[in-house]
Amino acid sequence: MQDASAPSREVKRPGRAWRQLLILAALFLLALLPRLYSAQTLGWGWDGPDSFNLVNFDEGGSCRAALQGFPYSSFVGRQTIAIASILGMPPAEGIRGERSQVKAWCHSAGHIMVARSWSAVLGALTVVAVSVLALQLVPRRPAVAWSAGALLALSGMHISHSHSGTVDAASVFYIYLLLAVLAWSVRRGSLPGLLVSPVFMAAAIWAKYWVFALLAWLALLPVRLWEAASGGCGVLRSSAVVLTLCVWLASLSNVAYQPYGLLPLLLLYWLLLPWRSLSLQWRLVWLTLPLLLWLVFSVDLVQAYTMGAMESPFGSGYAAIAENKWVRNLVNLPLVLLLSLGLPACLFLPAGIRGIVSDKAKLRSWLCLLPVLAFLLFMAFLAPVTYYRHYLPLIPAAAIVVAVGLHSSAWGHRPWFLLLFFTWPALLAWDMVSDYHQDPRQALRPWFSQHADAKVFTSFYVNPPPGAQSILFRPEFASGDAATLRRADFLILSENWYDTAFANELNGPSVSNLERLVKTKPEYAVFYRQALAGEHPHLQLEQAWNLSHFMPELLLHQRWYGSVQLFVGDLRVFRVVD
Repeated sequence: MQDASAPSREVKRPGRAWRQLLILAALFLLALLPRLYSAQTLGWGWDGPDSFNLVNFDEGGSCRAALQGFPYSSFVGRQTIAIASILGMPPAEGIRGERSQVKAWCHSAGHIMVARSWSAVLGALTVVAVSVLALQLVPRRPAVAWSAGALLALSGMHISHSHSGTVDAASVFYIYLLLAVLAWSVRRGSLPGLLVSPVFMAAAIWAKYWVFALLAWLALLPVRLWEAASGGCGVLRSSAVVLTLCVWLASLSNVAYQPYGLLPLLLLYWLLLPWRSLSLQWRLVWLTLPLLLWLVFSVDLVQAYTMGAMESPFGSGYAAIAENKWVRNLVNLPLVLLLSLGLPACLFLPAGIRGIVSDKAKLRSWLCLLPVLAFLLFMAFLAPVTYYRHYLPLIPAAAIVVAVGLHSSAWGHRPWFLLLFFTWPALLAWDMVSDYHQDPRQALRPWFSQHADAKVFTSFYVNPPPGAQSILFRPEFASGDAATLRRADFLILSENWYDTAFANELNGPSVSNLERLVKTKPEYAVFYRQALAGEHPHLQLEQAWNLSHFMPELLLHQRWYGSVQLFVGDLRVFRVVD
């Protein structure tokens, strides 16, 4: 087998280099324009020409952390504060550490505009980083790089997070910047690139505590060491060993299972190992690895990261999902890829995986993606929190895999098919991002003006207009004889809060056991289900504003899992009756 660790001697012609730069620039603009447009238009004008409403309530978290007003990563927040200060909008003196003042400034229109625009720029630069990474992984087929970049540029899921002032898009950029630098250094045998990689590693971790980035350095190990570690066994057997270990760890981090019941999984793991072809040292490593991981998983911090808590301020915690976590995680993973890239693209994933596995000459370069593979296994088996934004680092790698599969087939050489192939994710992105531009909360403005004297209860994320006579609703108000609820004239519920009672990305498809629902309580879930079904004796549906879609992926998701977006969803207005 050719040793992929040998540096490439390929010499680029100047004309080819300029052509690639022009294509990268075109991909950057293709990605930037929709992201920047949404970043600078969402939330404006709801309550007047110059009014601004926060759409995503997770925006500005890193800014708040940088000003010591919120426990979170401050890396991206320091950047947005610096940009805002350069533009003449610095935070006021003396607000550092003052939580309410810090939150007010970080959520102000000026800073949110900066944070969103910065997120849009970094989201567009991620397309460039992914294209450069693909050029290193598949240098002889540049069409793979351009297709991967175009898929990511057109991804509605990536666009939706790139126009928000959160750290999600920025984190993905720093992750793939690290991977691109590392893959380039490995392929070229560049010592300076390897020496500066710790700087990119720090950025990838600091942006959102993405500790998986540390695994990127494993790509620097000699190929013969990987062969010795695997005992020379094939892909199928190696995959079986890894998956068995993942299942064991998933059971270990699930409140539904007891440690003593996991011994059969350990025995299966040990039986699958190729003992005869392993050296004594590697036998000891693989024999003791599960036991070492068992000790690591007993640490409180690791338990919190892989299991979650049983309770939260909103009711049940993420650990309460118990055995339903298996179905949820394994359903969410393909679902996110389907929503992010579209059905036609996902059909090429198997061919892409086959192409990568068979590319043994580039094994060292492909090992640079180990952090993403480890993260995929984490999200599939261990992750307690599964909002769709948490899967975002997987989308660029999936785009590369799809591009490899596409251009390994005859379809990748047919211009008419490529036109249809990229039109599909473009339409899917239009359909998905339109949710934000047609936010149902905008329709509440005239409704409130028509009911100025009404007493209104509103759930989280309804976001009523300023000055409205509204009180934050809690399901306890409807308990017993619903005396508190009956003091109001109307109740407005946001899907993004009542979906805790239904199937969604946190609960998964299995929601029959109310004790296994996340971020709610059984009595809360009963109330929401009764209200939405029209069965509550004191609530009568008066008005509904629903998101509308035309792409099959979103129509099916809306039917079975509700809104794709975290803060934009259907609104229900109920009249309170005696």
